[in-house]
Amino acid sequence: MGHEQLTNFNGKIYFFCLPRGETEKEDQFQHLLICLAEGFRELGISFVSNINYWQESTEKQKYLFRHDPNITTDDCSIVVFSNNWFNSKYPLPDNLFHAGRKYLTVYLDGNDNDKDYHKLPEYRQFDVILKTHFNQHLNYLDNFYPWSFGLSNRILHELKEIPNFQDKKRQILINFRHWQTGHPVRNLSSSLLMPKISNILQINNTVDKQAEYPTEPYHYLHWLQTGKRHYPSYYNRLKYSTACACFGGFFVTAWPKNSGGLINQNIQRVIKKLRLKSNTILQWDSWRFWESLAAGCVTFHVDFKKYGIALPVMPENWQHYIGVDLDNVQATIDRILENSEILEYIAQEGRSWAIENYSPVPTALRFLEIVSQKETNISHSLFSHPPSNVKY
Repeated sequence: MGHEQLTNFNGKIYFFCLPRGETEKEDQFQHLLICLAEGFRELGISFVSNINYWQESTEKQKYLFRHDPNITTDDCSIVVFSNNWFNSKYPLPDNLFHAGRKYLTVYLDGNDNDKDYHKLPEYRQFDVILKTHFNQHLNYLDNFYPWSFGLSNRILHELKEIPNFQDKKRQILINFRHWQTGHPVRNLSSSLLMPKISNILQINNTVDKQAEYPTEPYHYLHWLQTGKRHYPSYYNRLKYSTACACFGGFFVTAWPKNSGGLINQNIQRVIKKLRLKSNTILQWDSWRFWESLAAGCVTFHVDFKKYGIALPVMPENWQHYIGVDLDNVQATIDRILENSEILEYIAQEGRSWAIENYSPVPTALRFLEIVSQKETNISHSLFSHPPSNVKY
């Protein structure tokens, strides 16, 4: 379905959001929902929520998601949940999946693991599940589709203006907050890469401390709302860096295909304990990956194709990012040394690719494209109105 036809969506969307908690353990940063809603708003598509959520300015009543007590799920065409709802053990609304419903149900799954997929019957009842950390080496239920963290307007605002590549510092950010208890992929890949890349780029491992939070009202608001992840100093450091290491995840085996099964979980523990590696990686996505791309950094990760990483629109290795083969890190170093000008090319191409494909509007259009493919008694009627004046 073409973009013009998708923008003819004539339904209303209902989001189920959670209120922001006051402590770190109550962090309810619902980034996936925010990206979608920002795209819908720009497309002129109507949406409501069960609560007011995501304060966009220091004005108390300015929220992205707004509750309307006169609108229920039965008044809408699509109902959307995220993993935050399940992780907080909130019950689903009564009769959400009732036989006479006129809406599609969509679950945005940003969970770091697959452990609960086969425990909850809701996974089979949702019409669509959009899954981050998707890996094509593994099996998923038929209603699963690859998804991504992507870019929100908050991130794009911080990275709207970036310096020329020649004005960036010849440094690579390798500044993960968690090393000893962090991701095995992150720990192994960085330890293999750092000694070699340090001969080309200076390593900057500065980490922003929570005690040094921003005090300006706008930034402090977003620091609170993002679960203490919003640091203007970090974005500035990112913009002025040549490159950024964005490794993350856990090595798993491609067998059994059910990564959430008991056998696979035990194998994963053995792999982690013995510091082994495999060609299948879970929990690989991150805000850092998308922030690095949007900042015009040369973004380092593992080779997506080799390790089974799947996105709705795939980046090309050595065009949009540098995907490292952990069995041959030296090959990456040699290629950079042979053609140092490739770094500027990758930085520019990566930024353009990320914004073109993963900013809010293309994310919202992709969501509608997936939903439009579902064969239901309402899907054919959702895109029937004449085109509205939409700016891309």
